[in-house]
Amino acid sequence: MLTLRSLLRIATPPYIFQPLQVVKRLKLEYLWRSRREACIALPWGLPIKIDPHEAVGYNIASQGLYELGVTETLWRLTELGDLAIDAGANIGYMASVLGVRVGPKGRVICFEPNPQVFESLRENVEKWKKDGRCGTFDLQQAALGKETGTARLHMNDWFLTNRGTSWISDHVEDGKDLRVIEVPLRNLDRIVDKGGTIGVLKIDVQGQELNVLQGTAGFLERHAVRDIVFEEESPYPAPAHEYLKSLGYAVFGIAETFSGVQLVPNGQAPYNPEIGPIPNYLATANPKRAIQRLKPAMWRSFGPGKLLTGRKDKLIVRATGESFSDVEKRDDQTT
Repeated sequence: MLTLRSLLRIATPPYIFQPLQVVKRLKLEYLWRSRREACIALPWGLPIKIDPHEAVGYNIASQGLYELGVTETLWRLTELGDLAIDAGANIGYMASVLGVRVGPKGRVICFEPNPQVFESLRENVEKWKKDGRCGTFDLQQAALGKETGTARLHMNDWFLTNRGTSWISDHVEDGKDLRVIEVPLRNLDRIVDKGGTIGVLKIDVQGQELNVLQGTAGFLERHAVRDIVFEEESPYPAPAHEYLKSLGYAVFGIAETFSGVQLVPNGQAPYNPEIGPIPNYLATANPKRAIQRLKPAMWRSFGPGKLLTGRKDKLIVRATGESFSDVEKRDDQTT
């Protein structure tokens, strides 16, 4: 499949025709490489402090975005007033998307078990709390799983170049570069009010996706989680896919195209097993809504398309005082 990145590589003229752009890029590269931290302005206006020497930070510094397909999916599916959960929040990039999209009346609960990464998350969120567009942030220095208690968090030398590579495991593993620490373990069924609902649940937990979902069973069984965006390294259908489908969720692979996100029904999300990235999926209790929201062309999380985000709905809500769900119900009845 022709992705946005591959098309841009094809469409970009050789550097010989872009001398000024090359000079500017080299200056930025030198600036980032000469510093251990940098503050980057994200397309939605929030600043984020990153380490340009590790994978997540380098991608944000060089592209202004990270995991474009997931970013766009969260941007389009999250509603004003939602409760959003970020499981595996890392330094907070996806939490910044959720924070802006839920709006001042919404809430974002972030889970990050690694103490070092959690400190970076906390520092970034402190800046965003001053932005009136954002919802309330609740930071939990803990891992999410099926049970509550403690878990063993593993790190090896890969963590030095990618701070998203620590993982939870009960197995005893060997390796001279391996470090293991004990961290708190929580499950969503005991954290979120039982009568409540979750608008968006984003999961990036290095192979623990099924455990996180099973720890949310009380909500999933009554479809009180509307949309779930999750990473899954195992080929489709993996146990996490089958578990969600058994509970009545529609599952889609998330594919990046030149004009936006494409949903792959009941299928493998496109990826390159040698260079990645790891595939991501959407599970939703309302597939009609998800398809409608992801269908319009142009990227809405960045660039000119961002100006089109929710324009019709915002005008209607301001004029009538209706909720976004009321607008959608009325639109469904008239189509």
